[in-house]
Amino acid sequence: MELQSFSCEIRIIEAQNVGITKNLFARLYLPAGDNKSSIQLNSKMVSSKSNPCWNESFSLDCSCPEEFLETLQKESLVLELRQSSAATKVLRRIFGGSRLVGRGEIPWKTILESQNMEFKEWVKIDSCDGDSSTTFSVPEVQVEIKIKVVASEKKDNSSKRLNKWNECGCKHGHDHHAWCSAEDYHVFSFGAALEAF
Repeated sequence: MELQSFSCEIRIIEAQNVGITKNLFARLYLPAGDNKSSIQLNSKMVSSKSNPCWNESFSLDCSCPEEFLETLQKESLVLELRQSSAATKVLRRIFGGSRLVGRGEIPWKTILESQNMEFKEWVKIDSCDGDSSTTFSVPEVQVEIKIKVVASEKKDNSSKRLNKWNECGCKHGHDHHAWCSAEDYHVFSFGAALEAF
């Protein structure tokens, strides 16, 4: 099977016209390639009296068949702004402590067809309370996305590197830690055990 190396870097830069100053964070949903599931990423929480700024990056590296890019072009990256409740971390985990403030989408087709597959734009966030008609300033989040796709050699089944199809739960074998094989984890564990003595 002909595989491609797919690398995606996403940076959440800042927001404007949000109107919420405390416990704001961004949540991203990236399609996993099977039209059913997605990978969820959460930014750190920020509190700001003016425009909230994260300047936080996420990256994903995986090997995938050519069909993955064709599927991806029909989907969108979903960006949500959420406000976390003031409850403790334990209570937030039990009761789900965030409120959806607004939601925006970026079609992957737009990203993949941009120059050098690099996208840096202000993404419009639609308010979830349906009251956007009374406001003059639309909430937006500045996002930067860089995609890199490189054709790789056919997969060698005799390779010792473990890159199973279920490593991230998707059929295309995404590996969030593609730089680290199962053998590497054993070496790191052994090294950490030695340092303890």
